[in-house]
Amino acid sequence: MCFAHSGTASESLHVQAGISEGAAAAFAGLADARGLSQVDVAGSGVPESVAAPSGDRVLDGYTSVKHNRWNRDLPPAVSVRPGEEIQLLCRDALDIGDQARTMTPDGSMTIDLGRIHPLTGPVEIEGAEPGDILEVEILDVSPLVDFGYTTISPALGIFGTLRPEALAPFAPYTEAAQLSDPNPGRVSSAVPDDQPYNTGAAFVQLFEFERGQSSGYATFVGADTGRRARIPVAPFMGILGNAPLHRGMYRSFPPNVSGGMGGNTDVRQFVKGTRLQLPVYVDGAKFSAGDGHMAQGDGEITGTAIETLMSATLRFSVIKNTVITSPRAIVPAADPTQLAMSADMLSHGYYITTGTGPDLMENAKNAVREMIDWLVVDQKVSMHEAYALCSVAGDLKISETVDLPHWLVSMTLPRGIFENAPTS
Repeated sequence: MCFAHSGTASESLHVQAGISEGAAAAFAGLADARGLSQVDVAGSGVPESVAAPSGDRVLDGYTSVKHNRWNRDLPPAVSVRPGEEIQLLCRDALDIGDQARTMTPDGSMTIDLGRIHPLTGPVEIEGAEPGDILEVEILDVSPLVDFGYTTISPALGIFGTLRPEALAPFAPYTEAAQLSDPNPGRVSSAVPDDQPYNTGAAFVQLFEFERGQSSGYATFVGADTGRRARIPVAPFMGILGNAPLHRGMYRSFPPNVSGGMGGNTDVRQFVKGTRLQLPVYVDGAKFSAGDGHMAQGDGEITGTAIETLMSATLRFSVIKNTVITSPRAIVPAADPTQLAMSADMLSHGYYITTGTGPDLMENAKNAVREMIDWLVVDQKVSMHEAYALCSVAGDLKISETVDLPHWLVSMTLPRGIFENAPTS
């Protein structure tokens, strides 16, 4: 989940996810679990079962937020030895929890962006020192609940209006208004004043799956049209990072906010079976994670994937006296969602669209615009639904850099995800 600084800083606008005392007691009891045991939790909108690691190490960032800023001076929440497994229980990126089930598009515009990205950590790894590499082995990533969500905001995503460029204020004049209009509704200065107007970009799309599910599909029922699809899932954590290089407090983006310490990488290939390497800048590394994604396309173009509350089971090791400048990893698959797709789904092939020119970002936007247009026409989804599907199942790629100064960006999306998928 990528985000920008918000001007809507208000405690009253921020909705926190709450759980019952019984749920909290169940999580506390996880410390007594051995192996991959199950813990029953009563109550709507909370995990019915979670898988505990071998041993007794569980860090609960679910019942309370541990932190939502990077800061090398934060004390560790827990300490582990190299080779020891630990399970991190993580809230969703927007920290709205069960409220996502009933959140309206207008309601999504009241979320305080200053409070998002709750993180579980810091985890101190014994023996890790500056100048080392922390290797994070991802043993399991599974959802704690049975739903996820994608939001569309006029400020965020590839068509969003919050940008660092000098021309950012003019974005509403140049972007597709239905996806980025920052001021939806009637405009008092327009002539005539009763003309049709845009409804703005705000949109919320829900997805359903099973608690603990780590393969297969999430169910999509279009919030506008009711069009149905199955989204291949490959759960991962969007944020995986160590404490920063410099002192001070930093937002959880971008992944090089202070040194190459990781952070909001949103690399969908960081699934179960990954060995991620991160540079260490402080004693103990002080690792944290959050921003669970059930599925995401390369690009996460709306600014959100299928956001959900997630459990991550990890094991750490330390590579001494070896310096790297940014995250790197060995992953089990270049396209992990293909592993979840059936032969029948794959047999329908893929849509592919392109954008070409001297500006990679404009090329990416054009490839996305073409895909949205194709899906609206071919699959009879709404523009917002198409945009959301591109974010959770569409992949942006730089396809070639040969024809300089013109580069080609492509987007692919599997045709077989749709109910009654086309065969030709």
